[in-house]
Amino acid sequence: MPLLSGGSLNLLHVNPGLVIWTVVTFVVVLTVLWRFAWKPIIKGLDARNLRVEEDLQSSRDLREEAEKLLAEYENRLESAKAEAIELIDEGKKDAEANRARILTEAQEEVGKIKERTEKDIERAKLKALDELEKTTVNLAVELLSKIMKKDVSSSEHKEIIVKELEALKKSKV
Repeated sequence: MPLLSGGSLNLLHVNPGLVIWTVVTFVVVLTVLWRFAWKPIIKGLDARNLRVEEDLQSSRDLREEAEKLLAEYENRLESAKAEAIELIDEGKKDAEANRARILTEAQEEVGKIKERTEKDIERAKLKALDELEKTTVNLAVELLSKIMKKDVSSSEHKEIIVKELEALKKSKV
């Protein structure tokens, strides 16, 4: 009890009994640790190390799978883009074909309408000429009657006028 009495402690002084008991205590503690604690600690560390390696391998596998899925989705996306472009091009071609077909049909319809109109005009012209001829014949018969001051039958007048009109038509041709 040199510390309590105020004396000095000599650190360089070796007490053989204390050294022996310190060594014995160290060996006992080391044996107890080796026997009961060291193996469970090592087993725990090995198990932890194994779990960490398994987790790393699992994360590598998941990463590879995710990369494969990403590549697959990118391929699908590219495929979908290509398909969409193809559909758009096909739609454009269909629209162009429809436009050409509609234009052709419209031109054909215009031609038919023009032809019908020309036929209608020709019929109207012939009808007008026929009416004009009849009116002219009637007027001529009246004029001829007034000029000759005698009553001429309308059939005689018509014959004369028809002959004259035919002669007039032949001279124009």
